Amino acid sequence: MKRIQLPIRNNWQQQHQDIGFDYYNLPSEDGSIYWSEGIAYEFTLKQIEHLEDAANELHQMCLHIVKHMIQSGDYPAYFQIPSAALSTIEQSWKQQAAMLYGRFDFAYDGHNIKMLEYNADTPTGLLEASVAQWRWLEQVEQIKHRDQFNSIHEDLIARWKTLYPNAAHIHFAACYEAGREDWGNLEYLMDTAYQAGLNVSEMSIENIGWDGRNFVDLNNHTIAHLFKLYPWEWLWEEKFAQYLPATTQWIEPCWKMLLSNKAILIELWKHFPRHPLLVATYPFNQQQHYQGKWVKKPILAREGANIQIFENNQNLGAASGSFYFADYAKSGHVMQQWIETPLYQGMLPTLGLWMIGDECSGLSIREDRYQVIGNDAHFAAHYFIE
Repeated sequence: MKRIQLPIRNNWQQQHQDIGFDYYNLPSEDGSIYWSEGIAYEFTLKQIEHLEDAANELHQMCLHIVKHMIQSGDYPAYFQIPSAALSTIEQSWKQQAAMLYGRFDFAYDGHNIKMLEYNADTPTGLLEASVAQWRWLEQVEQIKHRDQFNSIHEDLIARWKTLYPNAAHIHFAACYEAGREDWGNLEYLMDTAYQAGLNVSEMSIENIGWDGRNFVDLNNHTIAHLFKLYPWEWLWEEKFAQYLPATTQWIEPCWKMLLSNKAILIELWKHFPRHPLLVATYPFNQQQHYQGKWVKKPILAREGANIQIFENNQNLGAASGSFYFADYAKSGHVMQQWIETPLYQGMLPTLGLWMIGDECSGLSIREDRYQVIGNDAHFAAHYFIE
């Protein structure tokens, strides 16, 4: 794996605007912007195949854990799952409610792959991973015999077609105050559903209503299918939570609460000890002595929030690149062993492997100068050569 500097495309900003990627220039802490034009990571075909196989294997391992938990009825306390959610989790699994997508985050040094976490409920970065970096590949010059691990767009459209009959109506919702990145990802997913022959409409989570029998939109139309870019653990705190077992089909299904919770990392290590794709992870215990370097992570958090570094049982404080969000401090924590990965021209990359349904469909990269890939880290394109 190499980090390559390449010529900047003419009119590249307009290229992003044309596809709705209008948050490409969100400011980053280091003074630059979100999209790194003129930077790309180069892989070999063998490396890409290794990454793809790893994501597919890990996904099946995760499904094995979910199946075991639901069939046994054993939900470890460190998951902190609301009791009201358990029946809906189990019902959605037994009804084989299908997933749409998810994203693994990997640490990678060009040889060894380590799973950091699974963003299985509300991953963002999808528009830039699919359309924006593919356009970059088509337009960039001076790279011969190049390709990209990226069938995300086509696979999303195909996935929608397998999930719903033609002309079915899907509502898409996010928090009203969410940033442009969230709404940009939501609108991109709406577009893929529309291209799959579905009818779509957009609304905010705050405008979901209840008519006594069904969830409804502002026009009092029943919400039969709802894609929500809004975490399940937050839904169970809403005033309408008592009605969540209603007939609305939620995307992602409720059983994915088990995958999007970082406590799944504990279960993976327990069921597959010393697996080469996994990192040692345990429930945080203040009485435990942690020899070596460890990362303390909230079980429910996103964008690198509330992450602390421990070394030889000493709390070194917040990881650089992390930020504090009070809502994420309400739940428990896991301790994950530190993975030392090399810097590439002073930047630390984290690889995102995108699952569409049960198959890996593409790769994206976020990089930063800090210990954690946080909310304002940079997006870098990739390609591979044979």
